[in-house]
Amino acid sequence: MKILGLLGFGYNPAAALVIDGQLSGFVEEERIINFKGAHFMFPGHAARWCLEKAKLTLDDIDYIAWGWDNPAYRIKMPLFFASQFMKHGFLRKNEGSIQEVLSSEIIDHLPGTVTNKIRDGLRRVGLKGNIPRIEFIGHHEAHVASTYLLSGFSESAIIVIDGSGENVCTSIWHAKDGKWTLRKTLDIPDSLGWFYAGMTDYLGFIPYRDEGKVMGLAPYGKKVPELEEKIAKVIKITSDSYKLDPSYFLLGTHDAGKHFSDKLVKLLGPPRYYGEPINDTIKDIAYVVQDTLEKAVLNIVKTATDNGRIRNLCVAGGVGLNCKMNGVIRQSPYVDKIFVQPASSDAGAALGAAIFLSDKLGEWRPFRLKNVYYGPSATDEEVRKELDIAGARYSKPDNMPHRIAKALSEGRIIAHFDGAMEFGARALGHRSILANPCDPAMKDKVNLRVKFREPWRPFCPSMTSESMHDYLEDAHDAEFMIVAYMAKKGISNVIPAVVHVDNSVRPQTVERNENPRYWEILNELKSLTGHPVALNTSFNLRGQPMITHPRDAIACFFVNGLDVLVLNDYWIEKQNKIRF
Repeated sequence: MKILGLLGFGYNPAAALVIDGQLSGFVEEERIINFKGAHFMFPGHAARWCLEKAKLTLDDIDYIAWGWDNPAYRIKMPLFFASQFMKHGFLRKNEGSIQEVLSSEIIDHLPGTVTNKIRDGLRRVGLKGNIPRIEFIGHHEAHVASTYLLSGFSESAIIVIDGSGENVCTSIWHAKDGKWTLRKTLDIPDSLGWFYAGMTDYLGFIPYRDEGKVMGLAPYGKKVPELEEKIAKVIKITSDSYKLDPSYFLLGTHDAGKHFSDKLVKLLGPPRYYGEPINDTIKDIAYVVQDTLEKAVLNIVKTATDNGRIRNLCVAGGVGLNCKMNGVIRQSPYVDKIFVQPASSDAGAALGAAIFLSDKLGEWRPFRLKNVYYGPSATDEEVRKELDIAGARYSKPDNMPHRIAKALSEGRIIAHFDGAMEFGARALGHRSILANPCDPAMKDKVNLRVKFREPWRPFCPSMTSESMHDYLEDAHDAEFMIVAYMAKKGISNVIPAVVHVDNSVRPQTVERNENPRYWEILNELKSLTGHPVALNTSFNLRGQPMITHPRDAIACFFVNGLDVLVLNDYWIEKQNKIRF
């Protein structure tokens, strides 16, 4: 069976292709069209890439698996929204008529409407052939398949936490021997995703894109009892769950911001607007928001694991991208092992929908996901053609890993483009900017002259899996930079550029058999610097998606402070360097 998994018209549209029970390709739409997030678009270009990679047409596809339960919008969801409207009045003041709200929340989600949109989206990118049968998969169940069936666990608790999927915001599951059952849901408006997105907006960042900035800013703040009391009015943490007051986000007037109400402004004071300076109050609010999220999720984990009886945990949903939260879960008394879907956002639901349907048809072959290199790549011929068009000088070193490691040890900053692109939010060596983490000034250099982003933003380390116990407390395999660890004592003085102010790190542990060239680079660094560790951040500029095409890589290279560009086996240096 050939199954095309899709999800679009919301946040992080993506496409995945599963052939005979195996993952063939998976890519986010933003990576193909070079538009950050590609929010509310259809993943047509991603779908076309998946088919072209496998040399297939639409006529070859047996099913489209769509990661949203649109048939529920015939009866179930109208009844649900009606009950919520009676209870909360879900209608912002001065934001359209009830007819407009019904259109956006119900009519636009009807299966016939979505089927037509899928057809039109596929045609718009030039895909011919018959439109395959479309199977609508429940959003949270797609997330469950995306994490549990790639975790390698036989038995596991599962939590899915996001903005919402249909009516559900948080769901708790139990899985064993390839089957899973739903144990509990928290429905709209009790959404941790909405809470964090609303506070991201209030703090002056872009919601559903900059939540990682709030997470990174939080350690610069401090515990303030008065702020904790105020946030406790917004979201109440109970002994085993949480409850959100929607009047601070969904209801009332929204003169100050879209994702938070004026009632929140009255509670906390004037919001920060994008680009304004960050004062101590903003830092303290970020701290309390992050701490509140962690406390709420720990209660969910306690429930999901039966107070620690089930020792494995799978995590998915957009909130699962919060590395610091995942680190707190891992360190909790309820969990021995944690698997977090590296594409936890709605992109992961496109992947999960395809996996779910493949599993339902009896074809999926569960495995432990060890790498995420399922995206676009470029041949040497394609790379050389783009280099010649750009008029760039290039060479092909005999020992590329050694050449890269030597340049890094000398303090140069390198963009590394190699093989198939990774999926998910983190660059994991194939579309990465690399630097020497031993240089205490390197964090500022990369932030200011290469990424053009805020100076307080942290960076992550890549390290050989064999060395992780030298740097991390209670080290375990951490292939995806999605679970935070604490650095061992003194490590912040050894690799200061990749240890955050709270002594945390978001590591990628690299296994030789999963990524041979990247492992060799790190191993060469060990002989040159004494540490098989590299500063690793995504190959992009602030506000742009990860680089996909060699042409974009070349363009990016020549507009910032990068020293070297590596495209597959080609080495490019700037001829006239500008010193910053």
